[in-house]
Amino acid sequence: MQIIKDGGYATSLTYVEKLISIIERWNLTQIDVQASGGEVIRWYRVRKSWADAKSRKGAYKILDNTKKCADQNPGYKVFDADGKVVYEPKAAEPAVKVPFLVKVSISDLNIRKGPGTDYDRVQFIPIGVYTIMEVRSGKGSSAGWGRLKSGIGWISLDFVKRI
Repeated sequence: MQIIKDGGYATSLTYVEKLISIIERWNLTQIDVQASGGEVIRWYRVRKSWADAKSRKGAYKILDNTKKCADQNPGYKVFDADGKVVYEPKAAEPAVKVPFLVKVSISDLNIRKGPGTDYDRVQFIPIGVYTIMEVRSGKGSSAGWGRLKSGIGWISLDFVKRI
C-alpha cells in the first residue's frame, strides 16, 4: 500500500492510513488469497497494543520482517489478524562493564568468527586467562558471547569463569 502512495497514485496524504484502517476494521485480510496457490495470506501488525491502532508501525506478510520492526521500536509487539500477541521483544539486556577477565579451564572451547554458533569456528582457545572487550547475545549461549581482546574472535561465556 505504501507503494501506491510513493508512486503518486494516492489522492490524499492520509490515503495509506485510511486504507489500512478500513482493511483492519472489516478484517479484509481474512479474504486475501494468493492468485497462484489459493493460500490465505496472513498479516502481522506491529503496535503498542491491539486496541491502540493509531500506534501501528506497519503490517507485514513475513513474520521475520514484523519482528525486526518490533525490535527496533521499544514497547511494541507483533499481533496476528485476531489481535493475539505472536511476538514480544525481550527487554534490553543490562549493560555489561567491559573489559573484564575470564578464565578458560577447558581445552576444547571454540573461538568463533562472530557471537553465535551460527558463525564458523576459528580454532580452539587454549586454557588460560583472557580479556573480553565486548559482550553480545547470540545463538548457542545463554550467558552471551565475549569478544577476545586479541581480535581473533568470540567465545561462549557459558564455559568460562569471570575473575
